[in-house]
Amino acid sequence: MEAADIAEKLRLLIVKWIKLFCLWLLKFAKIRVQKCKLHKAERNLDRRKSRLGAEFYSLYSQGETEFLKSLVILQQLKIVQEAELQKSTVLDRITAIEEEYRIRKQAIANESGH
Repeated sequence: MEAADIAEKLRLLIVKWIKLFCLWLLKFAKIRVQKCKLHKAERNLDRRKSRLGAEFYSLYSQGETEFLKSLVILQQLKIVQEAELQKSTVLDRITAIEEEYRIRKQAIANESGH
């Protein structure tokens, strides 16, 4: 009888570790996808900031001093803000994935054998 109890506890422990591994693997894959999206968003943001800087310098070299009155600058600022929002959204998704992982991991760790 004692050997059966030990075997059952071992089986439950193995099942728990397999669940934790699968959960970790899923988190890893989701985060990798989001990191790729994050790098794409960062490159996009860099391009947008570069374009804004180029427009700003173009106006500056023409002797313009009131940059916020320029429609081109305002349009480029809006585009940069949208790119920043995209990056922020990806970072929020990564944080949500990590939080979901933590909660699910805790739930698996707290499972009883029944």
